[in-house]
Amino acid sequence: MQIKILSLLTIMSLFVACIEEFNPKIDGYLDLLVIDGMITNEPGPYIVRLSKTLAVDDLDYFPVTGANIVIFDDFDTEETLVELEPGVYSTNPLGIRGEVGRKYRITIDVDGKTYESNFEELEEPVGIDSIYAKVEYKETVEGSFEGVQFYIDTETTNTKQFLWVPIETYEYKGDLELNYVYWSFTAIDTITNPSLKTCWRTEKVIETLTFSTKGLTYPKIKNFPLHYVNTSTKKLSERYSVLINQYSITEEAYKYWNEIKKQSAESGSLYTTQPFQVKGNLINPNNPKDIILGYFWAAGVSKKRVFVEKPPLNFTYSKCEGNVQALIDLKGYPPPWPVYVTTVKVGIEGKSLGMADVSCFDCKENGGTEEKPEFWED
Repeated sequence: MQIKILSLLTIMSLFVACIEEFNPKIDGYLDLLVIDGMITNEPGPYIVRLSKTLAVDDLDYFPVTGANIVIFDDFDTEETLVELEPGVYSTNPLGIRGEVGRKYRITIDVDGKTYESNFEELEEPVGIDSIYAKVEYKETVEGSFEGVQFYIDTETTNTKQFLWVPIETYEYKGDLELNYVYWSFTAIDTITNPSLKTCWRTEKVIETLTFSTKGLTYPKIKNFPLHYVNTSTKKLSERYSVLINQYSITEEAYKYWNEIKKQSAESGSLYTTQPFQVKGNLINPNNPKDIILGYFWAAGVSKKRVFVEKPPLNFTYSKCEGNVQALIDLKGYPPPWPVYVTTVKVGIEGKSLGMADVSCFDCKENGGTEEKPEFWED
């Protein structure tokens, strides 16, 4: 029996020893141009972003400045974009306007090279019937989660390709009430009206959501799953809102975004394809081997916003607590000033003072703003 156990452990150790981190060498795909831009049926301005690729482990953003970018339509209307900030180019608000049925393309002149896209037709937008959320429980490789799954129903349409871009805004609060601010051991401010500061944070949902109605007997999308929001963050802790941008896109654009979607789903797999292998719709006509990443697309867009109240679920995000002992130890190890202090419950009815990081009190430290959005509904 001992021999069998020893053999098993030996085999297991061989498997463990063979596991190595895989870092593919992709130096040939560094320092490439990347475009992110579109034109829709909504009034401008339209924004085009131009940047360069970096190493996989480099999180910096490298904008490309000084480019000459022009948008054309199929009636020879054109407009040269203006660089608002490094790498961000814009049309005039009263300039070129996207119209359903018209076609659009872009040219980029930068560093002595010219890149151009093919024409993209601006598809007619399809209306959104409804957006709704359902409480759902999910099992993933990262564990079990509680949360809400968003779904969408569209109006009846002809064969269409869709891309959805959710933009979420959520209300949240700081964890602790600020009662005192210690500027030194002798200079202490008392906060007479302690309250939890309220913030709102807006961000794009980083998830590629595509669908084609090809093959459907009845061309209407119903109960299509969008993004999922779990209770491991503060997103659902007070009130949550999402603006769904529904884009009607060409078949070529759908193929591009669907490939991006597949790669996102496969991330982490040993045989995952790399993002640089997804071909966009721009080329250098003077050098077809000169690679530029990204896609310039035209789309009809419709939008709808919904609000969700705090669901009756268990929230698992970590919460700050006032550290009583750390405050007692201040004189032994003077901290950087100021020190933020809250009242802490001790026992059944007792109270004491404890210190915590400023992010536990000031919600702005977690990426939000105290300015309520104009569209917000209480």
